[in-house]
Amino acid sequence: PGETKVAITMPVKLVRPCKAILPSYLEAIDEGSYCNMALGAFGDESAEEISKDPDEYIRRISDESPRKVAMPDGSEFTVAEHSLLWLVDGERYLGSVSLRFSGDKEVIEEFGGHIGVAIRPALLNKGYGVKAASLAWQLAGAYFKERGINSIYVSCNPTNTASRRLIEHNGGKLVKEKPDAFGTGPSLIFAIDLK
Repeated sequence: PGETKVAITMPVKLVRPCKAILPSYLEAIDEGSYCNMALGAFGDESAEEISKDPDEYIRRISDESPRKVAMPDGSEFTVAEHSLLWLVDGERYLGSVSLRFSGDKEVIEEFGGHIGVAIRPALLNKGYGVKAASLAWQLAGAYFKERGINSIYVSCNPTNTASRRLIEHNGGKLVKEKPDAFGTGPSLIFAIDLK
């Protein structure tokens, strides 16, 4: 007995947020998923609120310019430009990847790294996180080198052994442990040199 792993053989890919995927994305929100990985910028919106103006929602989460984010202590922090991508199988939303384009080590460490991955709750522990991270790291080399970033930072919760193994397998070296930016617990920060 134990968890059943699902072999991922379908054409899972990363895409920009779009209306075709939105119905499945809204289902994920109803599952309790913090789907958009937009660093708290839109994480409190319900599926019902998003459905009122889906075009505006897609526009806002696709905006790659720097933005202010409210921190748990009430302060505001400016987040570097980023790209939000959705992990999909056809029109089925599986999760999100956030690529954060800053060379400022302190800013990146504060917000969990250059790459963030979130998988919808119903699909956890089925290999989608590994697939999302793999696709994100393939993109990261081109995105970050183009912006003059040769070393990236990623983070995970200390109890998330699968994420830690994945990060270390991809060359991650533990830099430090610190409280995460949103007050949800400790976070391990890893550095990965881009090849």
